[in-house]
Amino acid sequence: MGIKLIILLALLVGVLYSLHLLVQDYQALTAASKLLRFLFKRDLSSQNTVKPAVRWKRILLCDPIQCARYFYCELGAQRNNEVLQGFVYMLTLEPTENDSSAHAVFKEAYEHGLMNPTKCKEKYSMCPFNASLLFELIRYLLRHP
Repeated sequence: MGIKLIILLALLVGVLYSLHLLVQDYQALTAASKLLRFLFKRDLSSQNTVKPAVRWKRILLCDPIQCARYFYCELGAQRNNEVLQGFVYMLTLEPTENDSSAHAVFKEAYEHGLMNPTKCKEKYSMCPFNASLLFELIRYLLRHP
């Protein structure tokens, strides 16, 4: 019993870290866009020198049990979730050259959720947590940076 609990706790720490990276990138993107809108509100001719980026490769490396991919699959399956639509927006940003293959993995997970809304858990069965717990963890991390 003790070994199983330790393994479960280690898995939870890994999941929390990958979700934490997602939330950090999301918060950096939303803060940068608010600042840029404030600074260049009327100047449409200004060039945006800050290119927002998501650390897709790092997130993928920290996600061996596929919970972040499962999260994106469930985002595709539950399109009505307005709180988490910013995470879908992150998929539309152009990835860096280093992150492009990892970006494709998350985009594929989202598209799988769009096409097969009930099959996300089957595809990402290594994640021991359900979608509602992952959504609650994301909401908690957003409220408590």
